[in-house]
Amino acid sequence: MHDQTFFSGGVFSDTIDGGRAGADIELQLDGVHATTSAGERFFLRFSELNVDIGGYNDRMIFCRNADRSVTIFCDDKKFPKSLSELSCGVLDEQLHLKKKKLKAQAWQGRGMFMVASIAMVVGLFALYFGIKVAGAAAVQALPVSVDRQIGERSYDAMNLGRKEIHDATVVDAIQQMVDRLSPHAALQGLEFEVHVIDSEEVNAFALPGGIIVVYTGLIEVAERPEQVAGVIAHEISHATLRHGLQRVSQSLGLTAAAGLLLGDVQGLFVLATELFQLATINSYSRGQETAADTEGVRMLHAAGIDPLSLAEFFEIMKKEGPELPDGLGWISTHPEHEARIMNVRSQLATLAPQEYKGFDIDWDDVKSRIEK
Repeated sequence: MHDQTFFSGGVFSDTIDGGRAGADIELQLDGVHATTSAGERFFLRFSELNVDIGGYNDRMIFCRNADRSVTIFCDDKKFPKSLSELSCGVLDEQLHLKKKKLKAQAWQGRGMFMVASIAMVVGLFALYFGIKVAGAAAVQALPVSVDRQIGERSYDAMNLGRKEIHDATVVDAIQQMVDRLSPHAALQGLEFEVHVIDSEEVNAFALPGGIIVVYTGLIEVAERPEQVAGVIAHEISHATLRHGLQRVSQSLGLTAAAGLLLGDVQGLFVLATELFQLATINSYSRGQETAADTEGVRMLHAAGIDPLSLAEFFEIMKKEGPELPDGLGWISTHPEHEARIMNVRSQLATLAPQEYKGFDIDWDDVKSRIEK
């Protein structure tokens, strides 16, 4: 009856280091089982399953639970049929709707296969690395409207687990910091949007396109507004240097990377939304963290905000982080903070003299409002 029950694929989950891992998938009568290379096991019952389509080739089958905390995915062409058979028809309606879309997109897969076949004459290795490198370069050439669409889709899909703060005094304080920094952004054309989230977690992040999220826990531990501005400058730098999209481009399959070169950004949209809605916002490479530090210091200096504020915040987290509730939320994703404090100070010594100006913010009032 069942042609195949074992498949190769992967899992998205915020319980996985990095948010994503390859996995061996087994279809059984009770549902979909997945085991990562690290031995982590995931299980989704057929009766609770939501099926979707997407991925780098627009033919990836995504199997999700109701709260989207776990997604098991596979692009094996036999996977839909086996999924239908093992579920005894429970998923037939969802799979039938997706099959129509698959047929409509079949020409794209065939076209990419032909391109890849011709390029193999030149050499498989040259093809693979050439397209991947060119795909990364294509990300840098994309219009900022793409960043914004990805940021909005990702934020809408996120479950931050806490309510948003709308107190004008609190939000205006963060907005004032962003307004000072934004004219000095490395990527022009971004429209920055501020969200303050009620959470004890000491965290902040910036999505592509300029959507900035600051947790109240970060505000509570900061001794002065300039320290929060230092963190925001670092996170804005990740967005303006397009580090998030670079991370996504590294995850693109060969077909999607090639499609990106031809102007097809659909694969980028789908994979970016999947990655950014997980708790991996701050998971950047060491090189990207260093670049964000350097760019953040430049922005702070250009905006007339004391760049030492960023180093001060690292110091606070180094001393008090373990004692704070969820205190390592931000610093835990930014390793080697002692060396980075030294780098901030070293870079500052190379900059031209600047007169720094503080913020006209009643910081005690801001902090008292989030503690209510």
